[in-house]
Amino acid sequence: MTNEPLIVIRLGRRAVILAAVAIVLVAAFVAAPGALQAQKVQEKYSEKFNIAEENAGVSVAVSADGKYVYVAGPHGVIASDDFGKTASWVQTVRLK
Repeated sequence: MTNEPLIVIRLGRRAVILAAVAIVLVAAFVAAPGALQAQKVQEKYSEKFNIAEENAGVSVAVSADGKYVYVAGPHGVIASDDFGKTASWVQTVRLK
């Protein structure tokens, strides 16, 4: 009987590096799943654009395809040109 192993796995340098990168990416996704999201979670929307009051409502208008969204309240108007995604809002009018 010989002392050679039954199974021999030979990996090149590139395969080892790719496996290490894959392990790091999986560990990062498991440790911080929110960091890898496409869109940042907005914590307090009322602090960014304060156009409404507690006892006064807002009006919402949307284009036919839904790409442009406008929200008007007693203190101003905000608009989005990217289907209302979090980072796409800009304040167009500020009322006193």
